[in-house]
Amino acid sequence: MKTTKNIFCMAAAAVVAFAGLTSCSDWTSPESVDINSPSVSGQFPELYKQYLQALRDYKASDHKVVIGWFDNSASFAGGQSDRLTALPDSLDAVVLMYPELVDQWEADEMHQIQTQKGTKVLYEIDYASMLDDWEETSAGNDTDASGSNAPETGGNDGFLDYMDACLDRLLPLCAQNGYDGIAVWYDPVNPAHLDEDMKALETARQTAFEARLREWLDASPDMMFILEGNSMHLLADKSILDDADFLVVRTENEEHISAVMTAVRDLAQEGVPADRFIPVASTTSSSNSSAGYLMLPDGTSVPAISETAWWVKSQETDIVKAGLGIYQIQRDYYGNDMDYAMSRAAITILNPSFNN
Repeated sequence: MKTTKNIFCMAAAAVVAFAGLTSCSDWTSPESVDINSPSVSGQFPELYKQYLQALRDYKASDHKVVIGWFDNSASFAGGQSDRLTALPDSLDAVVLMYPELVDQWEADEMHQIQTQKGTKVLYEIDYASMLDDWEETSAGNDTDASGSNAPETGGNDGFLDYMDACLDRLLPLCAQNGYDGIAVWYDPVNPAHLDEDMKALETARQTAFEARLREWLDASPDMMFILEGNSMHLLADKSILDDADFLVVRTENEEHISAVMTAVRDLAQEGVPADRFIPVASTTSSSNSSAGYLMLPDGTSVPAISETAWWVKSQETDIVKAGLGIYQIQRDYYGNDMDYAMSRAAITILNPSFNN
């Protein structure tokens, strides 16, 4: 079988023949530039077909994965940053942050990158947001005779019905809309320091939520499952951890690289598989000058995506870092030199040119 490197060079040769501008040496890494131009696929259909096959083979190989969290809240494609088809070709998976806001044009692009490029498309289910939404909508509705809104005892305060209704809508979307799986952000609360009523409440909530996850996992053995969070060691049902393809540690808001390292290493506890951790780094933001940067021990501020990628690439004795997550990846589209420059650089850091 041709090596991925050779296929990328062959595709580059086609671009050279077509445009006379690119050299093969620029294409020897899995993510130097995308070959996603209709002119290339039209002028060199067989070569482009081989390129896409090599891309799918690369994603099926043993490598450090890169997953992007994508804000799909745009109701129409106002620019390339809103388009799934503009994502880096070598991105392994993308998680849509708002599954119920997917329009037909997004669904079409989703299926295109799945079938052509082998990119996995998942969607996020956020337990904390579900709870926040319920608390907001139920505020003032549960007052007792004294005017307080203290929760009922026995673990039943109405949230379980709300949660079930949400999951009844969200979980079937995976099969209905052709997703490759789900990414669940879930941070169980440690009940050790709660009073008895709150302990019963939290235990009932978490038991019910984990039961729904277990039910979905049993019914969806071929679907991809990502578990996100920073307290996954508190799950009562540890089999959920065992069945997760990746354990994503939400470190995108950390300010120091040492804090990222600590957050991941601290999860290496009994009952938590240590061979599938993925830390998350944030893209930069025009509205938040601190987003997308990490502080080194010497006080130097560096881009979070590349710095986290270098750490993911380094070897550890007691944990395996399976890849990198990129939060709000669509914000990385605009760059001085090329689109998705930081994401492409991270992919190349983790998976430099290789031969099969």
